[in-house]
Amino acid sequence: MIQPPPIPGSSRQIPNDILSELFGELNVITHPDRLDIVATILMEPNKEGSQTGVALDGSESMRSQLGQGWSFSESYSESISEQMVREGKAVRLVQDGLDRVQFNPQGWAELQKNGYLVRDPNVVEPIAREIIPYLAEKIDADGGTTVIYWACGVSGDKIEVLGDYRSEEAKAAKYEGPKQWGQRTCLLPAMRYFVDRFDDAEWGFYVFVTDGRLDDLDAVKAYTADLAKRIAAGEAKSVKCVLIGVGNSVDEKQMIQLDDLPDELGLEVDIWDHKIAATMRDLRDIFAEVVDENTMVAPTGRVMDQSGNLAKSWADGMPAKLEFSLPVDSKSFVLEVAGQRIEQSLR
Repeated sequence: MIQPPPIPGSSRQIPNDILSELFGELNVITHPDRLDIVATILMEPNKEGSQTGVALDGSESMRSQLGQGWSFSESYSESISEQMVREGKAVRLVQDGLDRVQFNPQGWAELQKNGYLVRDPNVVEPIAREIIPYLAEKIDADGGTTVIYWACGVSGDKIEVLGDYRSEEAKAAKYEGPKQWGQRTCLLPAMRYFVDRFDDAEWGFYVFVTDGRLDDLDAVKAYTADLAKRIAAGEAKSVKCVLIGVGNSVDEKQMIQLDDLPDELGLEVDIWDHKIAATMRDLRDIFAEVVDENTMVAPTGRVMDQSGNLAKSWADGMPAKLEFSLPVDSKSFVLEVAGQRIEQSLR
């Protein structure tokens, strides 16, 4: 399949499956005469006075991801439902123009007893048990990460606070959903909860686990833009938020909109990043955009284009954020640093 040429001025991010483990993110901006490369070196942040939080989506659409949904097993067949209809344990009806079978409590119990219904796997709990202890032990100044459910309640704008979890506590905790599942998915209340509670923290790092279907995207955008401007003006402390999409039906489009907000609105501060759990290389990926441009990661370094020509060199210290240009037809480049030679594909 022939790929169409990139649109001049467009930006694309190199996917994790071809991205070197050295890099957190690598973006390619296409111009008529060159490619501009912006890359970050993946590293664990070391920031004084950090506060951390993890928010788990508690909306109705997350039941399955939190292990509270049911699916038919491979042993189930249509003949079983037909038999249960004959026995009065189920009825046939039409919903949304489709023929369906609805099981009564007796039929539901029998399906479970015979192994025809099985619990959906809880895909959120392993993520929570990895991220929360890590943040508590490695990043949080107080050694405890605040954990909440968000998008709770009928209106989907409530939160349920689980508490401040230390590392060992977080590893043993169960994450099976809120007391009241939300009928809508509103992110702004959770974001504001962390920002307001830790408004005096030198740096706030907050992770939001979701299937990516937001009902208040415009409100989140407006609040984020205002917060970014206040941070840039020195009126608010630094904040970084990361959305992690889970499940098989992640709506990544909305997540990308938040991720690209600085480009859309010309903001100086980039608050949102997003990741898809299934494509994360390891836990450090959540720090892909957490880069101090003044941090030097090596005494020297240099980049060569695919023809072996010098693209850029750093003689007095290579920074954690790399910016350089390559010929417009480049398919790869080579970074030489700390005795390593890393070849990175761009396609």
